[in-house]
Amino acid sequence: MNLLIYLLLLSVSLVLGSSPSGGYAPGIVQCPINSNSSVNTSSFIREADSISDLEKQWIKQRQSKVNTALIEFLKSANLSNFNAQNFIDSEDYKGINLGLAFSGGSYRAMLNGAGQIMALDSRSSSAGSLGGILQSANYIGGLSGSSWLLGSLAMQGWPTVEEVVFENPNDLWNLTVSRQLVNQTGLWTIVFPVVFDNLNSALSHMNFWDNDSNGVKFDLEAKEKAGFQTSLTDAWARGLAHQLFPKGNDNYDSGATWSDIRDIDAFANHDMPFPFVTGLGRRPGTTVYNLNSTVIEMNPFEFGSFDPSLNTFTDIKYLGTNVSNGVPVDSCINGFDNSGFIVGSSSSLFNQFLNTLVCDDCNSLNFAIKWLLKKFLTYLSNSHEDVALYTPNPFYNSQYAKSENITTNNTLYVIDGGIGGEVIPLSTLMVKERALDIVFAFDNDVNTETSWPDGSALISSYERQFAQQGSSNLCPYVPDSNTFLAKGLTAKPTFFGCDAKNLTTLEKDGVIPPLVVYFANRPYEYYSNVSTYDLTFTDEQKKGLVKNGFDVATRLNGTIDPEFKSCIACALIRREEERRGIEQSDQCKKCFENYCWDGTYASGPSENYVNFTDSSLTNDSTVFYGDANSKVSSSSGGLFGFLKRDTQNVEEFTGVILESNSDGLRFSKYLTIASLFATYLVIM
Repeated sequence: MNLLIYLLLLSVSLVLGSSPSGGYAPGIVQCPINSNSSVNTSSFIREADSISDLEKQWIKQRQSKVNTALIEFLKSANLSNFNAQNFIDSEDYKGINLGLAFSGGSYRAMLNGAGQIMALDSRSSSAGSLGGILQSANYIGGLSGSSWLLGSLAMQGWPTVEEVVFENPNDLWNLTVSRQLVNQTGLWTIVFPVVFDNLNSALSHMNFWDNDSNGVKFDLEAKEKAGFQTSLTDAWARGLAHQLFPKGNDNYDSGATWSDIRDIDAFANHDMPFPFVTGLGRRPGTTVYNLNSTVIEMNPFEFGSFDPSLNTFTDIKYLGTNVSNGVPVDSCINGFDNSGFIVGSSSSLFNQFLNTLVCDDCNSLNFAIKWLLKKFLTYLSNSHEDVALYTPNPFYNSQYAKSENITTNNTLYVIDGGIGGEVIPLSTLMVKERALDIVFAFDNDVNTETSWPDGSALISSYERQFAQQGSSNLCPYVPDSNTFLAKGLTAKPTFFGCDAKNLTTLEKDGVIPPLVVYFANRPYEYYSNVSTYDLTFTDEQKKGLVKNGFDVATRLNGTIDPEFKSCIACALIRREEERRGIEQSDQCKKCFENYCWDGTYASGPSENYVNFTDSSLTNDSTVFYGDANSKVSSSSGGLFGFLKRDTQNVEEFTGVILESNSDGLRFSKYLTIASLFATYLVIM
């Protein structure tokens, strides 16, 4: 079995590699006589007033396979008085448009997300109660850490997570010390290169940096010799490729491009959801990023944004071509959309990390080190080393964009897709142009003092639809983060937007926001709140995170609530029922009473509500799920119990130090000086 999988993955790797140079460097190609249907005949760009013709055609063909998967899932969901075949085959059926969105959060997001995808995949031998949801989805999106997950799976031909993680035939996702991205020996020697702005010397501490013709240094030099600028993101991208892609005969997919996904069998045959990842456009000359930053979508066909500031999409295959209003000025380029560079762009957050360490009121570092990092930060910003450089700018002189900051600059600057606040890529998924019915949103971010989600990612998506940049965005009503915690909305999957009739004030161009099923990271078998800046994981730790992600998606594989699968089925059919005027069954009404947010808000502080019981309503007599499903008694001190774990576990697995006080247990983040200097080189 392992040998067969290895050969399949290797064959996929050999098929990919459409860069004309055969490696990381882009190359010159003949310009197309007629551009494909996603762009105008005389230009590579189009206005972002709809999805592309290619995407429309692809989704139409995907829908037939989605319908088959939906029928199978709904039949197995034990819905009362419901005939799935008749429901889908009805002439009134408009199609259920499902999207999946996975948050950022470095390796935490990648590995938790992997377990969640495994839970939704009917091909997995351990497919849980939600197996088949992946096959029922039209779209799947990620950013930052989850872009690594989607990119790795897509560029391997869309294998199951089991094949990659638990059989691991090709040394993929090896995150152990032996394969770490930074050589942590002699880290103090980085100080002088930083002080004297010698980035190349600092980068020599990367593993895989100087391996002759297979090294990261060689790849960057090749791109520069071809006439293209490089930055830290390029080094980061090629380092990631050594962990995410098969080695094969092409140096870890050094020549593979994002547009190659079009030719992968799983995509060409519509056997996988339509994948995309996101980054943010950064305004030239600034380090500003917020909810009004331009969201850049990168899918197999196109690169661009629905946001008014850009309002343009271009053929992603021809990135790197010097254009004016989308028309090539001279030769055309292929290979700029390198697959590693795309996912590296989605996770380029060097600037944000350094800013959090050197702000005036930050006390995590002493004066000398703060001065040193401020100097390095200034150097990065002034030289644009802290961003992904898209030069030439594919949107130069775009007639559709409203922002001259984008259209008049020779370079488009792209940074991590989540640092503006929207950590789940919903603003490009939940747009009126795509008109989704339901979205599964997986939140593996860290917001609370103990590094668990508090709903902030979804709140950001809700707020963005009212901002200038959110003219296409849709999101149902959601409460504040205090309510998320106090009412246990992060303790179990929660439905938002359950009744379309209550969302009419959020409607745009006749499109109602989708129903959102929100899943928040929490511990079942493993403490999965690892630091965003953890760079290495043992095989046991990696598998622990994946297994816990599976538990989050399935509610411990249906053991907490045997009706959970039925309730998910009720959510899937809800918008179609509403369109057709079908009254919801009593069974589904009961599900919605249990899982839908009731529209009420909590008052008072929420910190005491962060807990890990099935109900989320902690008291001193409840128990917690601990490591390996063993049950651990809660603290008896005070009104609320706090999750206990030993200090060694905390330090080893989550990067926080456990401290005791009279109120229970609290967590404070720590960062050693040695890991600091390792981290600024390769921060997710």
